[in-house]
Amino acid sequence: MSRGKWVLMLGVFAATVLAGGANPATANIIFGDLTPTPGCGPNGAVGAVCGINETFTFGGDTVIAHGFTGAPAPGAGNVNLTLKPIPLNLFGESGLGVQANNTATTCTDPECEIVPLESVSATRVGSTLITDAFIGSVQAGDTFTFFVQTTEGGAFTQLGGIITNTCAFPGGSVAGTDLCRWDAPAGQTRFGVAVQAVTGNVLLTEVSTLAVAVPAPASLLLLGTGVLGFRLLQRRRKL
Repeated sequence: MSRGKWVLMLGVFAATVLAGGANPATANIIFGDLTPTPGCGPNGAVGAVCGINETFTFGGDTVIAHGFTGAPAPGAGNVNLTLKPIPLNLFGESGLGVQANNTATTCTDPECEIVPLESVSATRVGSTLITDAFIGSVQAGDTFTFFVQTTEGGAFTQLGGIITNTCAFPGGSVAGTDLCRWDAPAGQTRFGVAVQAVTGNVLLTEVSTLAVAVPAPASLLLLGTGVLGFRLLQRRRKL
């Protein structure tokens, strides 16, 4: 193979890699295993009181959790969140709840979870997209509703009806004792998810995310460099 063709191939290869970005990075954002920003208060018996909106980051993926007194809504919340951490709690009993009394510095709900009819949402930041979620502490007699956000900053859409510990709803499955899982349809992602307690109390335990790489502007420069090098070599050969 001629030197000119090698130059062209290297330029195109480098440009393709940068234009497409690296392979999408996935992350499991386990709320009970991370320290959010801003920080939550000191742990009581099972968990701590947090702010209304809390940012969680793992690797290059980030989501913001919001607390609501009623159904989930786009944007910021209106009531403090609570956090049940690991290892103080097992995975299926860890995660985010809602604080009924914003002025209290300890959990007013003894379980420190989402109580009826409050809700917790988690929405993406930057290039992060949500692929699945875990709903914890879904014991016999506990029920909840689940929502997804299909457009950036848009309204939340409820999936199915009232959900029990059988986890029967679109994309839902049993993931363990007292633990439900939701998966986006194959090949799809969502901008946000939310859980609202109907009876008893539940938790938003985890979301899995997919961070899509942003194309690098330098790719065009590298492609141009490869083509230019090839043309210069061709011209030199003719001369």
